[in-house]
Amino acid sequence: MQRLKDEVRQKIIQAGKIRFQKNGYENTSMKDIAFDSGISIGNIYRYFLTKKHILNEILGEIEIEIEKFFQGLPSSYEEINMHYLFGMISDLTIKIAKENKDTLKVMFNSQNESQFMAFKEKILDLFKNKMITIAKSMGNEEEISYVICDAIARAEFEGFTCIVKNDIDDIDTLRKNLEIYEKLMIENLGDRVLEVIKK
Repeated sequence: MQRLKDEVRQKIIQAGKIRFQKNGYENTSMKDIAFDSGISIGNIYRYFLTKKHILNEILGEIEIEIEKFFQGLPSSYEEINMHYLFGMISDLTIKIAKENKDTLKVMFNSQNESQFMAFKEKILDLFKNKMITIAKSMGNEEEISYVICDAIARAEFEGFTCIVKNDIDDIDTLRKNLEIYEKLMIENLGDRVLEVIKK
C-alpha cells in the first residue's frame, strides 16, 4: 500500500516538473498537473495542498545533495585551498546537471518564487558558513569579515547559476565554462582569498 502511495506521489511530482519546465511555475495550475498525471485533482490535494508544496518537493531533491556536499568538505584551512573548493563545487554542479536536468530547469523557471529564494538563501548560508569555518581555523575569529564571506558566496552562486542556466543542455560546454569561471574567480588570488576574508 505504501509503495502505491509513493508511486502516486512521484507521478504527481514528475507531472509538476514537466509542466513547470514547459509553462513556468506561474502558468501552471493544479488542474494541469492533475490532467498530466492522470490523477484526480481531489486525490492530488491529498498529497500536496498547493503547487508550492510540489515545487518545494522538487527543489528538495537538489537541496539534500548540496547539504551533504558541504557537510563532507574539510573545515580546516590546512586541508583545503580555493582551487580545490571551486573545483569540487564545479564537479558537484556538473553531477547535478547530469542527474537532475529537469529539476534545474524547473528551478530556473521559478526564480522569482519564494521557494526558490528560500532555497537560494539556504545554499548561500551553507557556502558562507563553510568559508567562515575554514577562516576560523586560520586564527583570530574576531578578524573574519562575514560580509566578504557572504559576498563571495553570492558571487559564486550567481555565476554558477548563470552558466548552468545557459549550458544545461550541453554538459561539455557547461564543464568548459565552469572551468573558465573558476580560473577567472581565483586567478591571481589563489589561496589568498581566505586570508583576505580575515582582514
